[in-house]
Amino acid sequence: MKEFDINKYLRRSRIPELPPGKKFRHAVVMPVYNELTGFAAAEHSIRTAMAKVPDEIAFIAVINYPAGAGKEESEALLNLIRAGVFPGVIPIYLPELAGGVGAARKAGMDAFIKTLSPGELEKSVIFSLDADTFVSVNYFARVLPEALKGGAVTIGFSHRPAADPLHQAAIDRYEAYLRRYVDKLKEAGSPYAFFTVGSAFAVRCDAYVKAGGMKVREAGEDFYFLQAAAKTTGVRSISEKLVYPSSRISGRVPFGTGPAVAQLLRNEPLNEIPDGAFVILKNLLDNVSDETLSSPEKFLTGISAPAAEFLLKENFPAVWKKVSGNLPDRPGARQKAFHEWFDGLKTLRFLHFLIRFIEKI
Repeated sequence: MKEFDINKYLRRSRIPELPPGKKFRHAVVMPVYNELTGFAAAEHSIRTAMAKVPDEIAFIAVINYPAGAGKEESEALLNLIRAGVFPGVIPIYLPELAGGVGAARKAGMDAFIKTLSPGELEKSVIFSLDADTFVSVNYFARVLPEALKGGAVTIGFSHRPAADPLHQAAIDRYEAYLRRYVDKLKEAGSPYAFFTVGSAFAVRCDAYVKAGGMKVREAGEDFYFLQAAAKTTGVRSISEKLVYPSSRISGRVPFGTGPAVAQLLRNEPLNEIPDGAFVILKNLLDNVSDETLSSPEKFLTGISAPAAEFLLKENFPAVWKKVSGNLPDRPGARQKAFHEWFDGLKTLRFLHFLIRFIEKI
């Protein structure tokens, strides 16, 4: 990667400094908020897995809390780390952090990127984990060689057992909900058919920079980052379950595992997308080719009426004429550009848009 490109990226925001001294080839980056009691078990799990690979891996704990939240647990854990209770853990302390878990991930990841030379970016990997998450003893041995191939890698996961049968049933239902969505996207031919779980992905460092770095959001930062990675360098998946997130209920984020499990425990169903919507998605994606995309009108005639209605609502004719006018004259350029426009977020919005049509059938 060119020095100009990495320097341009690093100039975009203020980046914490890691302590001087030992350099590392790779890094685990872990946001830590109110995890005083659980951190030791997660740290032990990760250290055990690190021992299975020869490469030295930095362990960066981004200890943070939002404005207005209690700071006692964060400061207590920081003091334990500084006292050497967790040897080798590198703390970044961000009190009253704005931007939620996305800002914490970004701070840690950017801080590690800053320690690398342009030539090292293609040889280094960032592992994204959470402080309530355990990993398989084979986690690094399995993920590292795959991630070094380039781009980002999503990793198979399974939530740890819950404390009671009702809670376990909710976790099982939520996992089935997530897997069905990804499986249905895959059947439809979507290039965005991968899980977006913040504690279950890794990324080569040059791909991290090319994707614009981690997104600063209260929740969903993993979705938006991996979507950007899919557009720039690609996302591959390891299906083997190597990551074990907590099954606990949590209200820290507006959506995700905690809120979804709480919703199920209240006997409120999750918002399932009917199979018919994925059939219409497949019809649309099957129509994507350089030939059909030679004009927006030609593309619209080859898809179903509901799909065409959605694209017209998204101003597709005007957008596509502008996009296609700037494309290089080479095979696959139109297809690639369409998938960059019709991305993971637009796919989700499209599927929700179709629900009202399916309900009428």
